[in-house]
Amino acid sequence: MDKRQYVINLALSLYHSGQVMSGRDLALNLNNNGFQTNYGAAYTGTRGTYTLIRSIYHWLVSLGNQNDADIIAETFIKPDGTYAYA
Repeated sequence: MDKRQYVINLALSLYHSGQVMSGRDLALNLNNNGFQTNYGAAYTGTRGTYTLIRSIYHWLVSLGNQNDADIIAETFIKPDGTYAYA
């Protein structure tokens, strides 16, 4: 499974259980499951993690999958509680 599909599956699971996840926690989760950035580095929960969330959101929109894009948008949050996809 590629990291995009992994993040989508994680978001669906969290969403259906009424949970949200911070970018930092997503980074830890990705690292713990063997995923790395496109540069081969570990995720740190900063800009690269939020770029990944944003790119998955826009990719899903481009595929016409607004429902899953909205789930991504509502599930992953910044430290201040705002949406991470923006």
